[in-house]
Formats: sequence, C-alpha cells, structure tokens
Amino acid sequence: MYVNLGELKKKGSFKKFSDRYSPDNIDYFNRKVKIPADFEVSLTVYKDSDSFIFIGRLSGKFILECSRCLQEFEQEIDRELNFTIPAEDIAEISKVDISSYIHEVLILAIPIKALCDSECQGICSQCGADLNQHSCDCSQEELDPRLAKLEQFFDDN
Repeated sequence: MYVNLGELKKKGSFKKFSDRYSPDNIDYFNRKVKIPADFEVSLTVYKDSDSFIFIGRLSGKFILECSRCLQEFEQEIDRELNFTIPAEDIAEISKVDISSYIHEVLILAIPIKALCDSECQGICSQCGADLNQHSCDCSQEELDPRLAKLEQFFDDN
C-alpha cells in the first residue's frame, strides 16, 4: 500500500485517507491464514520535524482453523495502527510503502491458539470424533505406561 506524503511540507500538517489493503499471503508459524475480503485501513498522517506519524485503524476478517476441533471459523479484527516513519528512511516522498507496517499489525492480530469458541470440546484423541457435534464412547482414562509407577505411589498413600 502506497501513500503520497508530498503535500505534508510543514511540521503539524496532516492528511487523512482511507483505503483497502489486500495482503499477498499471511503465513503464521506454517499455518495458512485465509483472507475472505480486503482489510479496511483508515489513517491520519502527521508531519513532525523529522518524521511522519501514522495513526488509525485496521479492520477486517481472517479465516482460521480451530486449534481444538480443526474446523475453520471467521475471526474479526479491529486493531489500532500507530507507527512512525523517519523522513530519512523515505526514498520517494510521493510513493511511500506502508505495507510492511500494516502486515506486522495483521500478524500480531492472529491468536497463538485460535479457538472457534471458548467452550470448544475439540476432537477425541482415540476415534477422531468432533466432540462438539456428538459424544463418543471411547475411554478417556487410558494411562500412559510410563506413568504406571507414579499411579502406584499415589494408590499407596
């Protein structure tokens, strides 16, 4: 996403703009994140003595896979944008690329453990049934053989 900052000559001048941002792809810890539509970006850019200050909002949706049941679900995001670009880092004032700053906010908006619902039951570790849809008859009391001695210790007490 490119913005033209050529109009901002004096300290204290500002410019408001809104646009859509469509990232190429988001790969988060080898987990693909689908994007059903472009993200809405609204920014106000302020000229400081030696930098440009960007303040605004980023909103849109991700399609993520639940960490427990592996079903896809939509996750809405609405994040604050707040970053500064030093004037010395800008090669061409009429075409400033801010994509990397927006992309960083998108990456940080992805939850580490994506859940479709806080009450998600997940899938059965034995038969693979989705426990949100129906229950299964699998025994959940299977003991790891490496911990058998530890169970005997607690039975003795």
